[in-house]
Amino acid sequence: MKVQDVMNKYPVTVAKDAPIADVAKLLVRHNISAVSVVDPENTLLGIITEGDVPHYVNVLGASIYYNGIGEYNEQFTKLLASSVAELMTEEVITAKADEDVEEVVAVMLDKHLKTVPVVDAKNHLIGEIARRDVIELIAKEND
Repeated sequence: MKVQDVMNKYPVTVAKDAPIADVAKLLVRHNISAVSVVDPENTLLGIITEGDVPHYVNVLGASIYYNGIGEYNEQFTKLLASSVAELMTEEVITAKADEDVEEVVAVMLDKHLKTVPVVDAKNHLIGEIARRDVIELIAKEND
């Protein structure tokens, strides 16, 4: 089976200048774990995942998550990030629509990915494949 047969053809996207709060709302509203970052031509620029959005504790009006001194500087830097561009991962593992699902799933398992954007030859986002899509495929095959 090919990725194009399983992928979500209408992935949720965000612009790189969007505020982090918008990403948090999208993740919750759509019950997803990642949002692809695209430009106006739908070219994939990066990805931002639920793991990139920091965990917050309100301290004197500033939100930080304290998990030891070694992690403090990284979390504080994330706190100061005001846009998606500052938090997104730019080196994104992607898939092509004509790839075998099994190959993409192997990469997802190996790299611990929950979502993989699907792009065309020009790096335009045309879909995404997520763990949920694979689970749905397994459920359908067992019916």
